[in-house]
Amino acid sequence: MVRDGAPLTGIVAAMAEEIAPLRARLVGGRPVAVAGAQVTVGNLGSLGGARVALVVTGDGAGNARRGLAAFLAAMPPQRLVFLGVAGGLSASLAAGALVVGAHVVDEMDGRVHAGHRELVELAEAVGRARRGVAVTALRIADSAEDKRRLFALATTRVPTEGDLSERAAVVDLESAVFASLASGAGVPWLVLRAVSDTAAEAVPALLNRSRDAGGAVRRDRVARGLLTNPRALMPLLALRGRVRTCAENLARAVELVLEASRTGELAPHVVAGQFGTSATPKEV
Repeated sequence: MVRDGAPLTGIVAAMAEEIAPLRARLVGGRPVAVAGAQVTVGNLGSLGGARVALVVTGDGAGNARRGLAAFLAAMPPQRLVFLGVAGGLSASLAAGALVVGAHVVDEMDGRVHAGHRELVELAEAVGRARRGVAVTALRIADSAEDKRRLFALATTRVPTEGDLSERAAVVDLESAVFASLASGAGVPWLVLRAVSDTAAEAVPALLNRSRDAGGAVRRDRVARGLLTNPRALMPLLALRGRVRTCAENLARAVELVLEASRTGELAPHVVAGQFGTSATPKEV
């Protein structure tokens, strides 16, 4: 069973599909009743030698906020890893590529959340993720035009030197909500995203039309929409396949990060503070 007092890492995703490969790897996983979230806790050492809780909040900003807040209240963690799929905003990002959010930008108010420096370095070095920016959009970025606009937002809010074509940026619907709540609770956090659709690709507009008041894509609405727009089926099936690939990539990266954190594989300044002993995230 899970040892009381062992540092807890919360691994949080909006959708069950994004965290499914990690759940399959979990040793001794057992559900824990938390209203507003699906939580599974594993035995100590079950993932990268850590004590972990896998948390599914539901997709969309409203569900993400409720689900993470419920988890934080019920089982306060020592650190949080937020993972999931995202749309690519940078032309250089291929499908399946991993990006660690050194900064998270909220489209709603322009706020920028700075990720926990040591965790970002760990994901970049061990998880082989590109350091970049995660933009949390108000709606699914379903066109290349949308993605160009959000890439410009990322560049404006988080300026960088050098060639903009080398900037790694992705878009999702929840990272800023997760980052804001974690920062408010004083919990070190990491955002890790995998690219499900590239900057040049559109996704079916049916997904935006199928969202509910909480921001979640309702599968029943998608099914009804396919009756009048059957051409969207093949792109949706392709996207579903990419989500599975992305989830596997994320699972491997998270395991490597947790293992490196436990063993001290990297330099001491990177591993120190993994359970909240170093500087907390900042917002600008």
